[in-house]
Amino acid sequence: MTNPIIETNQTTVARFLAGTHSANIDDVAVIDQTVVPHIVCHGFPGFLNGEFRDRESYKAFFRIFRQSFSDMSFETLKTIATEEFVSAHWEIWATHSGDFDGIEADGARVVFDGVALYRMEDGMIAETWLTINEPLLRSQLGRNLARAA
Repeated sequence: MTNPIIETNQTTVARFLAGTHSANIDDVAVIDQTVVPHIVCHGFPGFLNGEFRDRESYKAFFRIFRQSFSDMSFETLKTIATEEFVSAHWEIWATHSGDFDGIEADGARVVFDGVALYRMEDGMIAETWLTINEPLLRSQLGRNLARAA
């Protein structure tokens, strides 16, 4: 038996992930249709204490991220949903094409994964906890620059 609340939550998160990781950066506008105006986000690099509380900051994060990592391939590996939460384990393959957290771009291909936990309210994302496998990502950044020095 299917649960319509769980199905709605899964569909919302799938739409959100497809738009925010699309080849067209303008697709981050999906945030306006999938995220509540009073969003609370935790664990986001580049923000004070990794936190912010508005849709525009959410869009800014993805725009900056896409400037740092281009030619992206994004795959959701596993999604688990309840009536209140959706968790997504994902993997990204991308080119380090812009500075990231003070590390100069070197054009290297990188791969890393992470998990996002979304708290849902009435079928929309109300809170996000992001965990990026930063040690794996950082271990791949700047290697080409170090060899060139």
